[in-house]
Amino acid sequence: MRMLDTPTLEPVRYVPADGVRAQQKILELARRRARSGGVVLTEAELNAFVSRHLEPADLPLRDPVIHLRGDDTVEIAGTLTVARLLHESPLGRLADTLPGGWLARPVWLTVVARTTVVTEPRRVLRLDPQSVALGRQWVPVIMLRLVLDPSSLRLTRIALPTDVQSVRIERGRVLIEATSPRSRT
Repeated sequence: MRMLDTPTLEPVRYVPADGVRAQQKILELARRRARSGGVVLTEAELNAFVSRHLEPADLPLRDPVIHLRGDDTVEIAGTLTVARLLHESPLGRLADTLPGGWLARPVWLTVVARTTVVTEPRRVLRLDPQSVALGRQWVPVIMLRLVLDPSSLRLTRIALPTDVQSVRIERGRVLIEATSPRSRT
C-alpha cells in the first residue's frame, strides 16, 4: 500500500518568466552566444521549462518535479497511472482484473540519478538511476525498466550538441559548458 501513497515532495516554485528565461538560455547555447562559454539554469527555470515548454507526449511522467541535488545528482518525480505502471510490468495481466477507477489512479514515481556526459558513440547526457521509489516505497532500480516502456527510457540518454563540453549538477542549478568557439583566422 506504500506504493499508492504520495511521497513527501518539496515543490519547486516557479513563474512563467522562469520558463521563458530557460528557453532563452538554451537558445543562446545553441547559437553559441552564451556568456563565458556556457549557461546556468536554476532549478526553477528547469522545472518551468519542462512543465511549460515540453509536450506532454514527450514525458512519461505527469506533474514532473525536478530537484538538482548537487554532486551531479538529480531527483525526478512525477505521476503515471496504475494502468501504465502495470502495462509494462510482469503483472500486466493483473490490469484485466482491476476496476477502471483503480487503473486511472495516479502513482508517484521518483528516480534519483547520477549524470555523466558520454561521448561514445555520440555525445549524450546519461542519467544512471541510483534509486527508485513507487509512492513511498523504495524498490530495486531494475523496476524502472519494468514500469517504463523503452520509448520512455530514452529520456535516460539525452542527446547533446557537439558544442556541449560538460553538464554539471550543483545544488539548485545545472551548469552547461560549451566548447570554446574556434578562432577565425
